[in-house]
Amino acid sequence: MSEDRARILGMLAEGRITATEAETLLDALQSPTPESAATPTTPATDWPTGPSAGKAPKFMYVKVTGKDTVDVKIPLALLRAGLKLTSLIPPQAMSQISDSMDEHGMSIDFNNLKPDDIEDIIASLSEMEVNVASKEGDNVRVFCA
Repeated sequence: MSEDRARILGMLAEGRITATEAETLLDALQSPTPESAATPTTPATDWPTGPSAGKAPKFMYVKVTGKDTVDVKIPLALLRAGLKLTSLIPPQAMSQISDSMDEHGMSIDFNNLKPDDIEDIIASLSEMEVNVASKEGDNVRVFCA
């Protein structure tokens, strides 16, 4: 069993995530690996090299080249801060948010997230990479480093 799979099942057993959240995470593990995804044909040389194995990522990058150019660098500290701010949302409003997200296929209960869960999620992002080469010549790359 892979380390990621064991970690997800452990969080489920501890009650840190729901069965639906565990299923979503396990499905994500089975999705095509970055090696099998399309890679950009014209990578920019000034981009970070991609996922940094063994190191906690600090930024999420969204890069688009081709007819359009997009270069976005998002500090993952925003994710930590945003999740901490959810503690300020009144329970009734949080319930409505959770219900609305569930209706749109995102079964995440922010009330069950703990600081260790956030760090586990961020650490797992170091392995995430999405590469898309469109027919129109645009290349899209999303990764954390």
